[in-house]
Amino acid sequence: MWENKLDIGGKVELILKVDRKGRILIPAEIRERLGLKDLVKVKVADTYLVIEPLRNPLNKIYELVVDKNGDIEKDIKLYRELIEETLERLIKDAIRNRYDTSTD
Repeated sequence: MWENKLDIGGKVELILKVDRKGRILIPAEIRERLGLKDLVKVKVADTYLVIEPLRNPLNKIYELVVDKNGDIEKDIKLYRELIEETLERLIKDAIRNRYDTSTD
Protein backbone atom coordinates (compact mmCIF):
# COMPACT_ATOMS: atom_id res chain seq x y z
CA MET A 1 0.00 0.00 0.00
CA TRP A 2 1.99 3.07 1.21
CA GLU A 3 5.61 3.26 2.18
CA ASN A 4 6.41 4.66 5.62
CA LYS A 5 2.83 4.09 6.83
CA LEU A 6 2.06 4.16 10.51
CA ASP A 7 -1.43 2.99 11.54
CA ILE A 8 -2.45 4.32 14.95
CA GLY A 9 -5.91 3.32 16.15
CA GLY A 10 -7.61 3.64 12.77
CA LYS A 11 -5.70 6.80 11.85
CA VAL A 12 -3.02 6.70 9.20
CA GLU A 13 0.18 8.68 9.48
CA LEU A 14 2.50 9.00 6.53
CA ILE A 15 5.93 10.43 6.07
CA LEU A 16 5.83 12.37 2.81
CA LYS A 17 8.62 14.18 1.05
CA VAL A 18 8.35 17.92 0.41
CA ASP A 19 9.90 18.83 -2.93
CA ARG A 20 11.98 21.94 -3.66
CA LYS A 21 8.83 23.92 -4.55
CA GLY A 22 7.17 23.03 -1.23
CA ARG A 23 4.78 20.45 -2.68
CA ILE A 24 3.79 17.13 -1.21
CA LEU A 25 2.23 14.24 -3.10
CA ILE A 26 -0.76 12.70 -1.35
CA PRO A 27 -1.12 9.06 -2.45
CA ALA A 28 -4.06 8.39 -4.80
CA GLU A 29 -5.71 5.96 -2.38
CA ILE A 30 -5.88 8.62 0.31
CA ARG A 31 -7.11 11.30 -2.14
CA GLU A 32 -9.87 8.96 -3.29
CA ARG A 33 -10.78 7.91 0.26
CA LEU A 34 -11.08 11.55 1.39
CA GLY A 35 -12.60 12.86 -1.82
CA LEU A 36 -9.69 15.23 -2.48
CA LYS A 37 -10.01 16.63 -5.98
CA ASP A 38 -8.83 19.98 -7.27
CA LEU A 39 -9.39 22.23 -4.23
CA VAL A 40 -8.42 21.79 -0.61
CA LYS A 41 -8.60 23.98 2.46
CA VAL A 42 -5.35 24.20 4.42
CA LYS A 43 -5.29 25.22 8.08
CA VAL A 44 -2.15 25.90 10.06
CA ALA A 45 -2.53 25.47 13.80
CA ASP A 46 0.62 25.71 15.89
CA THR A 47 2.85 23.05 14.36
CA TYR A 48 0.05 21.19 12.55
CA LEU A 49 -1.02 21.39 8.94
CA VAL A 50 -4.60 20.27 8.31
CA ILE A 51 -5.84 19.62 4.75
CA GLU A 52 -9.59 19.36 4.14
CA PRO A 53 -11.37 18.58 0.88
CA LEU A 54 -13.37 21.41 -0.72
CA ARG A 55 -15.90 21.14 -3.49
CA ASN A 56 -15.02 23.36 -6.43
CA PRO A 57 -18.04 25.61 -7.11
CA LEU A 58 -17.21 25.51 -10.83
CA ASN A 59 -17.97 21.78 -10.82
CA LYS A 60 -21.57 22.55 -9.79
CA ILE A 61 -21.88 25.02 -12.68
CA TYR A 62 -20.39 22.40 -15.00
CA GLU A 63 -22.99 19.86 -13.81
CA LEU A 64 -25.79 22.33 -14.49
CA VAL A 65 -24.57 23.23 -17.98
CA VAL A 66 -23.35 19.89 -19.30
CA ASP A 67 -25.81 17.04 -19.66
CA LYS A 68 -25.14 13.59 -18.28
CA ASN A 69 -23.36 12.31 -21.40
CA GLY A 70 -20.73 15.04 -20.97
CA ASP A 71 -20.71 16.09 -24.63
CA ILE A 72 -20.01 19.78 -24.15
CA GLU A 73 -19.55 20.42 -27.88
CA LYS A 74 -23.04 19.10 -28.55
CA ASP A 75 -24.42 21.20 -25.69
CA ILE A 76 -22.75 24.37 -26.99
CA LYS A 77 -24.15 23.75 -30.48
CA LEU A 78 -27.64 23.19 -29.05
CA TYR A 79 -27.50 26.35 -26.90
CA ARG A 80 -26.15 28.37 -29.82
CA GLU A 81 -29.03 27.22 -32.04
CA LEU A 82 -31.58 28.05 -29.33
CA ILE A 83 -30.08 31.51 -28.84
CA GLU A 84 -30.05 32.19 -32.60
CA GLU A 85 -33.69 31.10 -32.93
CA THR A 86 -34.71 33.26 -29.97
CA LEU A 87 -32.85 36.30 -31.32
CA GLU A 88 -34.36 35.82 -34.76
CA ARG A 89 -37.86 35.67 -33.25
CA LEU A 90 -37.23 38.74 -31.09
CA ILE A 91 -35.95 40.74 -34.07
CA LYS A 92 -38.95 39.74 -36.21
CA ASP A 93 -41.32 40.68 -33.35
CA ALA A 94 -39.58 44.05 -32.90
CA ILE A 95 -39.80 44.80 -36.62
CA ARG A 96 -43.44 43.74 -36.77
CA ASN A 97 -44.28 45.82 -33.68
CA ARG A 98 -42.50 48.86 -35.16
CA TYR A 99 -44.57 48.69 -38.33
CA ASP A 100 -47.77 47.88 -36.43
CA THR A 101 -47.40 50.94 -34.20
CA SER A 102 -46.39 53.27 -37.06
CA THR A 103 -49.59 52.57 -39.04
CA ASP A 104 -51.88 53.62 -36.18
